[in-house]
Order: sequence, then C-alpha cells, then structure tokens
Amino acid sequence: MRRLSLAFAAFFSLCAAAATAQAASPAAAPTAPRTLSVAAGQATTVLLNGAVRDVVVGDPQIADVSVVNDRTLVVLGKRTGVTSLFAFDAQGRTLTGGQVLVSDVAADAVTVQRGSAASTYACDGRCTTLTSAAQPNAGQP
Repeated sequence: MRRLSLAFAAFFSLCAAAATAQAASPAAAPTAPRTLSVAAGQATTVLLNGAVRDVVVGDPQIADVSVVNDRTLVVLGKRTGVTSLFAFDAQGRTLTGGQVLVSDVAADAVTVQRGSAASTYACDGRCTTLTSAAQPNAGQP
C-alpha cells in the first residue's frame, strides 16, 4: 500500500512539474487581430513583441511594408482600400495580423459640411484645405 501511495505522489509531482515548466516557457503570444488605419501617401509604425522573419501583405498595391529592425515595421498607405497584413517569427508563429485600412483622408482630418458643399481640413495650429467639393443636388437637373 505504501508503494502505491509513493507511486501516486511521484506521478502527481511529475505532472505538476511539467505544467509549471510549460507555463514558464517563453512562447510569443500573438497580438489580437486589429485594424490599422493609414492615409494614402502616409506611413505608420507597428511595434512587435518578437523578432520578425516574414511579412505578408494581401494586396501590395494598397499598402507596402518595410522592416526597420527585427521588432519594427513601417506600413505605407499606397492607395485607398483594405488589405491584410501578417508578421511571423522564425518558428512561424503570428506576431501580429489584421486589416490595413487605407483612406484618402488622414484619420485626424476634419470635414466641414456646408449645405451641399463638403471641405476637408488638416489642422495643426493653422488649417490647410485638403479637399473642397460641392456635392450635386439630387433635385437639380
């Protein structure tokens, strides 16, 4: 009976040691999928939790990616649209992934609607007009 209880104790202590070792192993947890917004002709950085080896862009005509170093990417918006971006480490684990939304207007731009005319501005101390267009009236011939 004593041998049986020693065998159970040894088994459970080995299981506990294996679980502790598995929890302590440094596995890179993937970042939750997200949407990255960037204006066409602009760039933004993406910081990673591990060293990147491979980068995949769904449509390189919409966005381009440059690897600055093993933990930093620069995403350049090329033309309006949506594409996907994924970065993988040397073991093939996903470091980040999600959609890249490229718009024709910067995210911090302001659009002012006056009747049927819309104007978009970028402001930083002084405002600069980005676009200004009158929208056609639905009731006019």
